Amino acid sequence: MFSPAKMTRLGAVLLKSDARAALRSLGAAGTLELAESRELSAAPGETAAPAKDCAALLERLAEFRRATGTAGAAAQESCLSLAEARAALEELERRAEGPLKRRAVLTAELAGLAAAAEKLRPYADLPLPSGGEELRSLYCSAGTLPAQNYAGLAGRFPAGAALLPLAEKAGRLHAVALGLRSEAPALAAALKLAGFQPEALPGRPGLTLAELAGEHAERLRACGAELEKTEAAIKALAAEAAAPLAAAERALNTEKSLLEAEAGLGSTGAAVLLSGWVPSDAAPAAAAAIGEASGGRCAVRTGPPGPGGDAPVLLRPPRLFRPFVTLVTTYGLPRYGEVEPTVFAALSFLAMFGMMFGDVGHGALVGLGGLLLALKGRGAAREAGPAVAACGVSSVFFGFLYGSCFGMEKFRAYALWRDPLEGDPMLLLRAALAGGAVVLSLGLILNIVNRLRAGDIYGAALGKFGAAGLAFYWAGLALAAGFARPRLMLPVMGLAVAAWLFREPALFFLRRGGAEEEGEGFAAVAAESLVGAFEGALLYLANTISFVRLAAYAMSHAALLAAAWTMREAADKVWGHGSAAGLLTVIAGNAVALGLEGLVAAVQALRLEYYEFFGKFFEPGGRAFRPFKLGI
Repeated sequence: MFSPAKMTRLGAVLLKSDARAALRSLGAAGTLELAESRELSAAPGETAAPAKDCAALLERLAEFRRATGTAGAAAQESCLSLAEARAALEELERRAEGPLKRRAVLTAELAGLAAAAEKLRPYADLPLPSGGEELRSLYCSAGTLPAQNYAGLAGRFPAGAALLPLAEKAGRLHAVALGLRSEAPALAAALKLAGFQPEALPGRPGLTLAELAGEHAERLRACGAELEKTEAAIKALAAEAAAPLAAAERALNTEKSLLEAEAGLGSTGAAVLLSGWVPSDAAPAAAAAIGEASGGRCAVRTGPPGPGGDAPVLLRPPRLFRPFVTLVTTYGLPRYGEVEPTVFAALSFLAMFGMMFGDVGHGALVGLGGLLLALKGRGAAREAGPAVAACGVSSVFFGFLYGSCFGMEKFRAYALWRDPLEGDPMLLLRAALAGGAVVLSLGLILNIVNRLRAGDIYGAALGKFGAAGLAFYWAGLALAAGFARPRLMLPVMGLAVAAWLFREPALFFLRRGGAEEEGEGFAAVAAESLVGAFEGALLYLANTISFVRLAAYAMSHAALLAAAWTMREAADKVWGHGSAAGLLTVIAGNAVALGLEGLVAAVQALRLEYYEFFGKFFEPGGRAFRPFKLGI
């Protein structure tokens, strides 16, 4: 509960012919993290070519899925071999080849027809020939010019020439210029001066522009209809292919995982060494699985992690606290053997959040939102749902203490303690500081436990966050609270500071025998100790004062709700008792408090958690446990 899962080092020597069966059994269980063998030389070359082939097949499968739009089916255990998976994929590719090619051709044809139709659109009503053969005696040019230049062209055109204005688009006017061939140079010069840009229109001998536009429209409809039929055929194929494709994908991913695992095994001519980490409670089952898969032709050895080992970390808090694992892993992972902080982190975070955001109504809404996320959410949102619901419960609890339910005045009469804005504000501040002292003290105690587990006796006893630090802090708290006389507490604090001052210089002489060696000299060590002792004394004061924000944000939350109800009273004086304006004011005030204050409370609780609490004992450095699993 208060430590990461205990790990066991497992090693097994077995015949190379039995390795794949053993890996399949272990991969199905998903309890062993494979470690690359160092005792025997690995031979990845034997698996390089199959692995490359498997990766290529997976790329082809992904391309088939993308091209056909095949949805991913639920992952099922696949009994297909690599050859069967390849054959299934090739059969699907063969069936899809024709429709996919036809879709590509139709898509390109449709794009070309659409572009031609768009060009013809402004000229679709003109009875002019589209091929140009009938206009040998006339000059005809279609194109666009700036719309504002059209009016000035009338005086520049030769006699008998004409410019037919058509549609306007994006500030440019589509037009057709007509004139005698003999006047073509003068007409072209006038058009050029007006910014005319000729367009090459689609042409077909024997058809007018209007007829050609109609033909294009008909071809567009026919091509679109055929494309729809082709898409329907591909969609039907995709639906039919979903299950076999998922089975092939599962088989290929399984093969890929096995090949990667085999590449990391140490091997001799006929034997391989399989080693890794397994949770201690799963070690007997893992050893039995290897024995059963190899028919007993193996030698399995298990043992605890050695000192300074690289055992991975698996956090296994009680089920109630598992939603808060992310709160820890976002900061980092503890080293193997150190205190598992999830339970402490969850309880302290909930207490701090609830104290800053105490309201029965708001807490109920947050809790309901968390339940909805847990039931209806997906991915990370669903995992966060129970934690959000727990934050709501904490807010409800403190709401009863404060007598706050959406800030209603009547509810305050039922307060189990007091409203944050009523009475002496120093009482709430003292409560926040007392809570902070408990959190900081817990962090120091956990650090002492961690140092003792690591065999660091000096750090546990004399460190800034060790027993000396705890004595300094508790003596300072007793002195500040008036529980003890200065003549009793000041010597304790002085001894703690002396321990910080002389710890490193003393260790310097113990390690080096008083001789100057490469690295830091005694003067540098002494100076660092002096600065560290001064920093430690200030740090305890600053960290404790940081918890004043618990009271400050609790009062801020209450003040925002009180302001909403005050504004409601002012609105009712103007529009009458129970006015819509007053009701909207209360709803808006509560919405702001729920959204803004809820976010602020979560951020501030997280800040206190990471900087003030985790900073005392938690030094991320652990490596996550990543078990070997097939097909992923």
